[in-house]
Amino acid sequence: MEKVHVNALIIGGGATGLWLLDQLRREGRSALLVEAKSLGTGQTISAQGILHSGLKYSLQGLLTASAREAREMPAIWRKSLEGNASPNLSQTEIRSQSFYLWGTNSASSKLGMWGARLGLQVTPQAVSPHNAPALLKGCSGSIFSVAEQVISCESLLKDLAATNQTQIVQVAEEGGTEIRLGSDGRVRSVVLNAPDGQQVEVIADWNVLSAGRGNAELRTAAGLDPRKQQTRPLHMVMVRGGLPEFYGHCVDGATTRVSITSARRENQEIVWQVGGKVAEEGVEMDSADLIARTRAELLETMPGISLEDARWATYRVDRAEGVTMTGGRPDSFRIEKEGNVLTAWPTKLVLVPQLIQGLASTIGTSAARSCDGLEKLASWPRPSVAKAPWDCEQSWTSLNLSESAAA
Repeated sequence: MEKVHVNALIIGGGATGLWLLDQLRREGRSALLVEAKSLGTGQTISAQGILHSGLKYSLQGLLTASAREAREMPAIWRKSLEGNASPNLSQTEIRSQSFYLWGTNSASSKLGMWGARLGLQVTPQAVSPHNAPALLKGCSGSIFSVAEQVISCESLLKDLAATNQTQIVQVAEEGGTEIRLGSDGRVRSVVLNAPDGQQVEVIADWNVLSAGRGNAELRTAAGLDPRKQQTRPLHMVMVRGGLPEFYGHCVDGATTRVSITSARRENQEIVWQVGGKVAEEGVEMDSADLIARTRAELLETMPGISLEDARWATYRVDRAEGVTMTGGRPDSFRIEKEGNVLTAWPTKLVLVPQLIQGLASTIGTSAARSCDGLEKLASWPRPSVAKAPWDCEQSWTSLNLSESAAA
């Protein structure tokens, strides 16, 4: 069997895997990334793309561990998005430079809005009722503008992959990676199987698992405990039809009731992604019940909204993370180093740069080597970037929840 030797084999082509590939190549190290589906399938392509500064995690009035971890990250992203730092993400679409944060008129909400301004690099700016967006006209609570960017995750994936195409290959969806262990329990090699039956054996100094939910299965194959991973599911809502572009969070105390970001479908129609508490609690609901709940939340929290022409759809996604004692969200990213295997979970998109520095510093302990045998993969297929959920085939439901319209 043909062999390829590299410093790092990266399994999983989401934001973490692609960013790491770019980082290692810029450091002069050899790396190969393999993906069984489309780049970003699952967690990355389904994310809302908000580069949180930690504000969202400080709503209880305290500078939490999550807030501390996130507060420096937007500045790092901003430099890359401006093309002033590596990786150069100047071709990544920035959907918005800011978003609105508004609250209900409850005492807990007012406390939360105040707490959101504690100890962070980004300070919310008060918005007067006169200058409030039309959707929030008549809102009884405080309204702020927050200078946190929102990016297109699809565009990010394309940008990261663009300069590294020769080091990214498609493997078969079933059995695409066969992990072979040595007598010492370490990964000896990984046999790659292409969709057309081609095979190659990759021998790497480090094997990096960055496949999101798929990390659990890969860890099992590598003889590692899959229970070091947990998943926190979301049931997200999408709505389109006569809506303006809008980005914002409605909070009540420490709770984000709804989190709204906008995108454009392939036909340029604006579609909203709606997350927050409604998406977390929606895990226990079917699509119709969740749509009804979300519609009620939007009407209650956005006095100026009209949903007469709205069409609705939902999608589910599992957020894969390092395990915690309570099953709650970890405060930071997680790296598990076991033998010559590194398992990576970013926890939040905004923490990817910090995660990459941790991975790259570990991989950098091995001697740099050229990618020996890369030409053997020249004829292998290359994965495309996954489609955003709103551009996938969906059944869109009308306002009265009894009619459907094809996507």
